Amino acid sequence: MPGVTNFIDGIIQDAIMTTIGVPPQDEDLSQQIARPSLDKSERSLHILLAEDDTVNQKMVVRMLQKRGHTVAVAKNGQEALAALEKEAFDIVLMDVQMPEMDGFEATAVIREKEKTTGVHIPIAAMTAHAMKGDRERCLEAGMDNYVSKPIKAQELFDAIESLVGAPAKATTEKSAAQQADEIFDQTAALDRVDGDAELLMELVEAFFKEYPELLSQVRTSIAQGDSQTLMRAAHTIKGSVGIFVAKPAFEAAFKLEMIGRNGDLAQVEEAYAVLEKELERLKMALEAFGKK
Repeated sequence: MPGVTNFIDGIIQDAIMTTIGVPPQDEDLSQQIARPSLDKSERSLHILLAEDDTVNQKMVVRMLQKRGHTVAVAKNGQEALAALEKEAFDIVLMDVQMPEMDGFEATAVIREKEKTTGVHIPIAAMTAHAMKGDRERCLEAGMDNYVSKPIKAQELFDAIESLVGAPAKATTEKSAAQQADEIFDQTAALDRVDGDAELLMELVEAFFKEYPELLSQVRTSIAQGDSQTLMRAAHTIKGSVGIFVAKPAFEAAFKLEMIGRNGDLAQVEEAYAVLEKELERLKMALEAFGKK
């Protein structure tokens, strides 16, 4: 009987959690918010946990919550990818074996996308294999660290710290959220519109409609050797991205504008490639901002 089986499974899970010191919990894990209990020397992280086993989910989430971190849970690789599209995380804890899409497949998709965005998110593998060569396989797959199951609290914390670390350390890797903020300065952009987030999003939508045509003008002017049209189109793009205080894209557009002004197109292809990349990164950062 399914109902009886589920009831018994629930009792067994609660018993296991009680035994390991983690009290039963009924709330939806995907919506959990951490209870602040950070040591003053640490910082709160926003962590994505990709894990299909319910007991492991509860255990790891509670461990992380006790450290003051917030956690979102994905049950497979596809859910993890969807979560990363919606919001920025400081680190991903990725189970290797999951249904539908495993950790290796999900990591491959994430790393491929990073070639376009330029934003690297740390990924720590979690695996029950614990066999020789597993760590190397995880690292070769694009994961940054490795934690074996059953998960031990201190090993998990050490793995996270090795990838994200404390802000005081010179070697601390920037979080995805920090890197996104470098693509465009969200605080400064909001200041420019007097804190009106709705107005800023209207400007974002206008930019999304405008910039593909401007980029097309840049490409055409380069193909035709038309330095004046190149200068004007690049100047317009520069003004548009300047609204969002998007320094990398602004500098890329300015360089193309100067190339057009000087009429020397020797380095124009390289400069255009940089602009195209920065505009794509800006587009993704603005889309993420709009989903917050």
